[in-house]
Amino acid sequence: MDTAVSTLLRTGVLLSITIVAAGMVITFLHHPDYVSSRSALARLTAPGTHSPSTIGEVIAGVRRGSGQAFVMAGLLVLIATPVARVLISIVSFAVERDRLYVAITAVVFVVLMISFAVGSA
Repeated sequence: MDTAVSTLLRTGVLLSITIVAAGMVITFLHHPDYVSSRSALARLTAPGTHSPSTIGEVIAGVRRGSGQAFVMAGLLVLIATPVARVLISIVSFAVERDRLYVAITAVVFVVLMISFAVGSA
């Protein structure tokens, strides 16, 4: 179980870093003026600038090749990594027939899902 969890966490973080870095490269390739113009870069990071904020917008943006959407996808992978760890723990405890830890971990998972639902509302 420990090996699976550590592999998941490492893979999730490395995948997230790779996707975010790819998004940054794509952004600067599509907008080379961001490198040379401070005002152009300021427009990218200005308050009120639209960034993909839903999973649907992120998926659509990735399909279009939007660098910002790739960065957001990388952040979503980073957020999903510990959630996947909780799911793996539930399965692992179930295989070990440890009902107490299955119940505790399932409660943690439900609390995570509720927090995501409330946070998106």
